[in-house]
Amino acid sequence: MLGAMSFITRHAINFIISFTVLTVTSFTLADITIFFVPVLTIASYFISNKAIKVFQKSKRSKEIGISNSEYKHIESQLKIARGHLNSLTQQYIRVRSLRSFKLLNEMTKLSKRIINIVQTNPQKFYSVEDFFYSHLPSAVQLIQTYTMLTQQQIKDSEIHLALEDTRKTLKELHGTMEQDLKSALESDLESLRMELDFVKLQNEKKRQQIEFRGDNQ
Repeated sequence: MLGAMSFITRHAINFIISFTVLTVTSFTLADITIFFVPVLTIASYFISNKAIKVFQKSKRSKEIGISNSEYKHIESQLKIARGHLNSLTQQYIRVRSLRSFKLLNEMTKLSKRIINIVQTNPQKFYSVEDFFYSHLPSAVQLIQTYTMLTQQQIKDSEIHLALEDTRKTLKELHGTMEQDLKSALESDLESLRMELDFVKLQNEKKRQQIEFRGDNQ
C-alpha cells in the first residue's frame, strides 16, 4: 500500500547504506576476505530495506488513522484479493459465450477498481469489507464452477438448469459489487458535495456583494 515514491526513497537509502558499508569495510578491514565484502553489503541492503519498510508502513498507518495491526490486516486482504483477481482473469479463455464473457469482464473491472481504491486509501477497506470477505471469493468460486460445467458439453436438463441458476446468481452478485464500488466512493462523493456547496455559497456571497455595491452607487 506504499506508493512509488516510498519505494524509490527506500531503495535509494538502501543503496547509500550499502555503499557506505562497502566503502568502510574495504578501507578499514584491508585483510578481509574478498567473499565477505559482497555478503556484508547485500546483508546491509536487506536489513536496511526491511527496517525502512517497517518505518514507512508505521508512518503511513498513523497518517491515515489506523493501527499497525489494522494496516497489516488490510495489506493481507489486498494480497488475497489480487490472487482472486488473477483467478478471474484466468477464466477469460474458458468462457464459451459472449454474454458470459461480458459479465466476467465487468466483474473483473469492478473488482480491480475496488482493490485499487483500497490500495490507495486503506481506510476505505471498512466500507467494502464484504467485498473482500465474501463477494469477490464467491464470484471466483461461481465463475470457476460455471466455466467447468460449460466445458463438459453434456446435454442434460439438470446441468442446464444449474448453469442458468449460476448465471442468474452471478448477475445478482455483479449488482452487489456495483454497490460495493459506490460504497468505496461514497466518502469522495460526500467531500465533492461539500466542496460544491462551499463554492456555491462563496459565489452567492460575491454576487450579493456586487449587487450591494451596485445599489449604493
